[in-house]
Amino acid sequence: MKNRAIFSLVSSTLLVIAGVACILLLLVSTSSIGTPFIAWILLICGFLHALNLVAAQGWKTIARKIPAVLVPIVIGILILVNSGVRARGLTVILIVFFVLDGVFKIIASAGLEMKINAIGLVGAGLSFLLAIFTAAKFPNMPLPLLALFLGLDLISMGVVIFAERERARGRA
Repeated sequence: MKNRAIFSLVSSTLLVIAGVACILLLLVSTSSIGTPFIAWILLICGFLHALNLVAAQGWKTIARKIPAVLVPIVIGILILVNSGVRARGLTVILIVFFVLDGVFKIIASAGLEMKINAIGLVGAGLSFLLAIFTAAKFPNMPLPLLALFLGLDLISMGVVIFAERERARGRA
């Protein structure tokens, strides 16, 4: 049981670190590395969620967590394959990512026993707010602001996973 708990702790910590790195690196660097960097951050996010799957017990829990693995990986691959993705395309892709991430955070916050996890709902709300603000600024969304939003979302993902781990630990 301890070995499973370490996977969620490691994945949540690495998501927070990836979020901070996303914010810091893109705020101090040029935009030429921006789009591929965001794609790689999304791929890492998907693989960190896959690491969190190792800690999951039961097929229902695994089924609830699989979309959180697939969405960032698919979106990261889409960005990498379309190397000519400009700010507008990247903005649309990240809007979709934020909305889907919010939906999956709501699903994850409900839990198997249908008790609502408030931290999961706050994380979902943040994802939806980021999607709405990004959509509102759509034509003129600068890459550093997209990186900031992605970094904030990754940090909230890490906090939600950590809160879920602590909630599960409290039940045991």
